[in-house]
Amino acid sequence: MNQSYRKKLIEVALPLPEINDASAYDKMPGIGPHPKGIHHWWARLPLPTARAVLFASVVTDPSDDPAWKDKSEEEQNDERERLFDIIRRMMQKKLHEHPEVYAEARVEMLKHCNGSLPPVFDPFAGGGSIPLEASRLGFEAHAGDLNPVAVLLNKCNLEIAPRWAGHPPINPESRKKIGNNAGWKGTRGLAEDVRYYGRLIRKRVIAKIGHLYPKVTLPKEHGGGEANVIAWIWARTVSSPDPSTKGEKVPLISTFWLSNKKGNFVWLEPIIDKSAGIYHFKVRSGTPHEKKNISSGTKGGRASFRCIFSGTPISNNFINEKANANGFGTYLLAIVAQGKRSRIYLPANSTHVDAAQINAPEDILLEPARGTFAGNAMGLTYGFKQHRHYFTARQLNAMMVLSNLLQEIEKDIYRDAIDAGLSTESANAYVHTVITFLALALDRCADFNNALCGWSPSNQKVMHLFGRQAIPMVWDFTEANILGDSVGAWSTCSEYVAKCIEVIAESVEKPGQAHLLDAAKEENGLDNFLVSTDPPYYDNIGYGAISDFFYVWLRRTVGKFYLDIFNTILSPKDDELTASPTSGRNQLEAKTHFESGFRKAFNILRKKMNLSFPLTVYYAFKQEDEQIGHNVTNVNSGVDLTTGWETLLDALISSGFQITATWPVRASQKWRMVSMGTNALASYIVLACRPRPTDALQCGRREFLNELKRNLPPALRHLQQGNVAPVDFAQAAIGPGMAIYSKYSRILEPNGEATTVRTALGLINQMLTEVLSEQEDEFDNDTRWALVWFEQKGFAEGDFG
Repeated sequence: MNQSYRKKLIEVALPLPEINDASAYDKMPGIGPHPKGIHHWWARLPLPTARAVLFASVVTDPSDDPAWKDKSEEEQNDERERLFDIIRRMMQKKLHEHPEVYAEARVEMLKHCNGSLPPVFDPFAGGGSIPLEASRLGFEAHAGDLNPVAVLLNKCNLEIAPRWAGHPPINPESRKKIGNNAGWKGTRGLAEDVRYYGRLIRKRVIAKIGHLYPKVTLPKEHGGGEANVIAWIWARTVSSPDPSTKGEKVPLISTFWLSNKKGNFVWLEPIIDKSAGIYHFKVRSGTPHEKKNISSGTKGGRASFRCIFSGTPISNNFINEKANANGFGTYLLAIVAQGKRSRIYLPANSTHVDAAQINAPEDILLEPARGTFAGNAMGLTYGFKQHRHYFTARQLNAMMVLSNLLQEIEKDIYRDAIDAGLSTESANAYVHTVITFLALALDRCADFNNALCGWSPSNQKVMHLFGRQAIPMVWDFTEANILGDSVGAWSTCSEYVAKCIEVIAESVEKPGQAHLLDAAKEENGLDNFLVSTDPPYYDNIGYGAISDFFYVWLRRTVGKFYLDIFNTILSPKDDELTASPTSGRNQLEAKTHFESGFRKAFNILRKKMNLSFPLTVYYAFKQEDEQIGHNVTNVNSGVDLTTGWETLLDALISSGFQITATWPVRASQKWRMVSMGTNALASYIVLACRPRPTDALQCGRREFLNELKRNLPPALRHLQQGNVAPVDFAQAAIGPGMAIYSKYSRILEPNGEATTVRTALGLINQMLTEVLSEQEDEFDNDTRWALVWFEQKGFAEGDFG
C-alpha cells in the first residue's frame, strides 16, 4: 500500500474563504455578462470553484514536492501560501478581463506536470463550467454528456466560439466602420455579428407580425400619447362549478397585486355584477385598506380557487378535468406599459384583447410534453399535453416566425462572409456559428415568452419559466412583448446572448471538444485524462424532461447542422442517471438504475484516468438533505432510499477509489451576505479521490475505530485552521474519515460481514461528536453553550432556555 503518487494541493489545503466568496458572487443574478448567459442550464457549478479545483488538482502540495518536502514546516507553509495567492488572484471578478492571471496559473501548473498539461475530461458536463474553465486555463478540455442541449452548449464554449477568437465581424455595417484588418480581441467580432443579424431579424419580424403587438394609448394623467407595451397580464378561466352561474367562465387569479413595492402600490379591484353574470377589473393605486384579500386573488386556500361570483370552491381536480376536456379560457387582466420613469398599469381594452385572438399554427411543436409540472405531486397535467400547449397562439406564432427567419437569414450571412474574404468552407461554418447563437437567443425568448411565466409585483417584471429546476403551473400568467425592448423581447434576448459571447474566450491555447456520450458505457474512446466532474444528484433534477422545452426549438432551428446530437424526436431519457420513477421504471427500478449506472461510470473512469492526478467529484447539498447516516424509507413503497450522498460515496468506493480529501464550498448568496455568520449547509462538497491499490489490506471494525480516533482530531484541527464553518464539520470530517475507510479492501464486522458505507458514515459522525465534545470539555460552561449555539445557529438570533 505504498503511495505511488505525489499529493496535490487539493488533498492537503485550500483557501476556502476566498473560493467561497468568489463562487457565491458568481451565482448571483445581475453581475453582468457571463458565459452562462448564452443559454439557461440548471444547477451550474460556479466558475471560480471549477478553476480553483482544477489548479489545485495539478499543483503538488509542498509537503510532497521534491523541491520542498525536506524543508521545514514553516518554509512549506510559506510556499503553500504562495500557491494560495495564485488561487486568490484567480478568484477576482470578471477574470476573463485578466488573461495574465490565467497565464500565471498555467505557468505554475506546467512546472508540476513536466511542461505538458494533461487533457481534462468531465463525463457529466451539463452546463459546462468545468470544461470551460479547463479550456481557459490552457488544458485540452473534453466535455461529455448524454443530453443534446448540454452537448450543444459545450460545443459553443469549447469548439464553436473559440474557433473565431480574434476574428473581425463580417457584417457590412461593422466593416464600413472598422475595415477588414482591425484587431478584434477574443470573441467580440462574433458577438458583433450576432447583434447585427439579430437586429436584421427584428426588422423583418416586425414587418411580418408587428400588427399583433399594438401600442397602448395613455390617459391624460400619464401624459397622453402612445407607449410601448411591456407585458399583458392574463388569467386562465374555467366554467364555474356553481350551478347558479350557468357555467359562466371565472378567472383563476393567484394575486391581485400588480406592484407591491412600498410607495408604489398598484392592484386589481374586481367589479362584479352577479345578476348579469359579468365582471371586470379596475386598476387601483395608492394605499389599500386591506392587503390580505389583494394578496390571495381568487384563491380559496392551498392550491384551489373560488368562484368570483359565489365563492364556491373550485378544486384542482375539477380544474384539471375541465382543462383536459376543453382547455382553458383566458381573460386579460391588465396591460403594463413603459412610462417615462416607471411602469404604467392600465386596464384591459378590446383592442389588445382582439390583437391576441389569432389561430395558432397547427403543424408546430406537436411533441408530447412529458416534463410538464415536474413538481406536481398530484400528477395533474391541466391540458398541457404537447409542447405547443406551453404557448399562447400569439406566442407560438411569433416564435415560429422568428425560427423561420433564422433559416431565411442564412443566405445574408453567407453573402457577407464571402464579401469579407472567407472561403466557401469557412463561410458555411460561420453561417452555422451565427445561426447557432441566434438559436440560443430564441431559446431565451422561449423561456420568457410562454404561458407559464408570471409577473413579479416586487420587481415589476416578467419572470422566466425556469426560476427553479422544474416546470411549474402558473395560473395568472404574463405575456411579454416579444417585439418590444424590455425583458423577454427578441432585441434584449439577442443582445444579452451577444454580450455573453464576448466573455467566453479571450484566447484559446488548445481547442476543446464536446461529446455526446453515456458515461456508464465503455465506448467513449477517451483515455489518460485528469477527471473532474459534477455528476447528477440522485433524484434531484430530471434534465431530460425539462430540457425538452429547449430541445424542440433547437432541433427545429439548428438540428440540421448537428445531425449527430439532434437525431431523436425528444432528448434521450432511458439511459439518464436519475433515481426518479419514470414511465418505464418504478421507484425501486429507478433507484437500481441510478446506483448501477454510477458504479459503471466510476469503474470506467478509474481505468481511464491519469494516475498522476486525483479524480475530483462534486456533490451538491440541499438544505433538506438527510442527515449523515440516517436511514430513509419511503412509507408508501417500503423501499429503503439511501441518500444521494451515500450513493455517491458507495459508488466511488465500490469502484475501487479511496477518498483522500473532502472540501465544503459555500457557493450561495447567503454566504456572501453574512459570510461565516450563517448555519446554512455548504452548497457543494468537493471530493478528491485516488484509485485504491489492488493489494489493499482488510481490517476489523475495532482497528478502523482506533485509526479514526488517532487521525480525526489532528484532521479536525487542520480544518478549523482552514476556516471551515462549524456547521460544515460533519461534511468536511467525512474526508479524513472516509480516507481511512476507503483505503482498505474491506472492513469486517464481528459477524464477518463487510462494514457498509452507511455504517461507516454513522461511525465517523459518532467519532466526530466525541472528538468535538472532548475539545469542548476544556472550556467553561458558558463557552460550551456558545459553541453549541454557534454550531446550530451561527450568528443568528433565536429563543433559548
